[in-house]
Amino acid sequence: MFFEALIISCVLVLFRSAAFVAFLPPVAGRNIPNTVKIGLAMALTLVFAPRFAGAAALQMQLSQHSNGVWLQLAWLAIRETVLGASLAWLFGLCLVPARIAGSFIASEMGLTMAELTAATDDRQSNVVAQIFEVLGVLLFFGLNLHHTMFLILGSSFALRPVTERWPIVSWDMVMYSITKVQHQGFLIAAPVGILMFAATVTLLVSMRTAPQFNFMTYGMTLRLILGLAGIIVFFPDLYLSLQTFLNHVSEEAVAHG
Repeated sequence: MFFEALIISCVLVLFRSAAFVAFLPPVAGRNIPNTVKIGLAMALTLVFAPRFAGAAALQMQLSQHSNGVWLQLAWLAIRETVLGASLAWLFGLCLVPARIAGSFIASEMGLTMAELTAATDDRQSNVVAQIFEVLGVLLFFGLNLHHTMFLILGSSFALRPVTERWPIVSWDMVMYSITKVQHQGFLIAAPVGILMFAATVTLLVSMRTAPQFNFMTYGMTLRLILGLAGIIVFFPDLYLSLQTFLNHVSEEAVAHG
């Protein structure tokens, strides 16, 4: 009986780990082979199951009843899958500010028509957003945030065991994370955004004083040149803002578990 409960606990650990890997950028998407995702999910299960599956199996034996056992197991499987996907989605938010900053700068430069496949998922993205996303992914691994990610996933099995009841995460924290991500995205793009705003105002004033000055003929080219120059000149500030945000995310994740 204990052996069966142990196997079920290991499978529940696998469900949470597999859902975490399946929905986690940049692992999610078609750019990563499915064999890599399956291997990573199995490796995480082999790491976490020996630590948490035994206690979960004992708890299952103590609380399990003969009536509705399959319904209970189905509920546990669904709950673990949803929890793993939710954790992956929350961690994926740390790469969204880079996409927001790149998309905003690209829209000011007039590059929204040039679309590419995003680096972190299957969505369509523009050239500048692609560059910022790649920079965010490099910083994600360069700052060892993947270690923090696995640490939080492991601590979730201790705080929210696979066979016990636990409270749902407060929606206030989720809404705060979403709002902070959007705010930080515009803060990263602020130096180049202010430059492009000043350039647009200058072009509009020039068109008012000199009607022969065509905005579509000269203005778009000038905005593109100024945007590229702004990215090059303010690149240290853009890099520092993104690095500071990712460090803050790592510290908050470790502090709140």
